[in-house]
Amino acid sequence: MRRESQVGFNESKAAGMHYVLIQGPSYRGLGFEAREEIRENLRRTLESRGIRFTQYDWVWDEEDRCLLVAGQYERLEDGRYWMRALESMGFTVFARTDLPGEEKPETLRTYS
Repeated sequence: MRRESQVGFNESKAAGMHYVLIQGPSYRGLGFEAREEIRENLRRTLESRGIRFTQYDWVWDEEDRCLLVAGQYERLEDGRYWMRALESMGFTVFARTDLPGEEKPETLRTYS
């Protein structure tokens, strides 16, 4: 069973950690079943492209968008190859230094 968390999946908060996130659609105004359908569709899309995680950690952002934690790196440079690979498959991907629910204005980092 997958779990959903506003704060994040990893209770140990490593300093300077970069989280790679895959962005899905908005959850705004949706009930649990509809939110679960969004998560399931994203999971199926990943699997159709040959990607399967042993655990799916879901969070959501300030705009109530579905986010899947796809990686955690001490250095953003280490995650760039993975981010590019996911983007080449059509996913919207970005990195943050904090997971939603913990952020400060300066923690949002876009990838280009």
